[in-house]
Amino acid sequence: MAANREVFLLLAAGLLVCPSRGPVAQTRPDVRIVTNVELVQIPVIVFDDKGAVATNLNKSDFRVSEDGVEQQLLYCERVRESVSFVILADLSSSMTRKIPFVEEAALSVIDPVQPLDLYRDEYSLFGIESRVKRLVSFTRDQQDLERRLPLLLTPTNGSTALFDGIYAGVTAAQREAMNNRRAVIIISDGGDNHSRYNLRETKRFLEEADVPVFAVMAGSSFELPSIFSPPENKTKQDPGLGNKSKSPFSRLPIPVEEKEYIGPAERRGPNNLKALTEVTGGGVFTAHHLHDLPRIVKTIGLAVRYRYVLTYKPTRRGQSSAVPLGENNWHKIHLELLPKDKFAGYGIPYYKRGYNRIDRTP
Repeated sequence: MAANREVFLLLAAGLLVCPSRGPVAQTRPDVRIVTNVELVQIPVIVFDDKGAVATNLNKSDFRVSEDGVEQQLLYCERVRESVSFVILADLSSSMTRKIPFVEEAALSVIDPVQPLDLYRDEYSLFGIESRVKRLVSFTRDQQDLERRLPLLLTPTNGSTALFDGIYAGVTAAQREAMNNRRAVIIISDGGDNHSRYNLRETKRFLEEADVPVFAVMAGSSFELPSIFSPPENKTKQDPGLGNKSKSPFSRLPIPVEEKEYIGPAERRGPNNLKALTEVTGGGVFTAHHLHDLPRIVKTIGLAVRYRYVLTYKPTRRGQSSAVPLGENNWHKIHLELLPKDKFAGYGIPYYKRGYNRIDRTP
């Protein structure tokens, strides 16, 4: 009887529970997964002490506990995988002056280095205003996307239905994406004043979705003319700024710095987006300067493509691995790097902090 019991697993982005034996029939991503043996997989994004995506970590560097009980890791993998990206671009009236930088940021998600025949990344684009509009369905044609994107990302006088956009983007990733690895990237100033869904409904939806969501905020300093001032580490004034007749957008496209990183200040954002993204295993960042927006988005793209995946079979207090039938509760996950002095300044901000497990007899 126990061998035939069904285990219903409620999963959020960043947490997968997989069978350790036998094939599992393919299911729609927006329904519960049914299996009979539990393995927990935790996709993890790690940043080093400089804010770059950390590399060369091993299984022995991670310590994982579930409900206060340390777990034995079976696998620690970090391989490049094909990703289905959904980009949610805020085109509302509050973003009018920032659209050129939204365009640059959206283009920075594309990976021009890897050959298409080796990795099958695909991209979909939504525009967010009073209504959410699907601008590009999933495509692997990067050149076509680069050509069309400037024509599609045009400012509007509309309001901002950001929560509705999150619903639409995550649903598209669940139902239409070809790749198992998916991610939604929001480029916005964080406002919402026109959605049918509220914060609570959106958060509940994301808790059960298997799609990490990242939000990149165009911060308060993204206002003309200060947006075109030189970076803080440069002292010379751009001579073009003295010519008022010259269009400020003539300096585009914005180059992305060779070093991709995300600093502590960029990890802070409005509470609403922070709450929404964290339940998916994602996060929210704030771009305060001209060069920050495409750099941050590019770093997120790299982190999603090369994230770590930790796998363990749960051992719980007083048990080897099994969970009592009928138990239905939240299992809390804690993850850290050890020894702490070796990884001082490292951060593991983006992983799913727990999951609900429901066991029932047939």
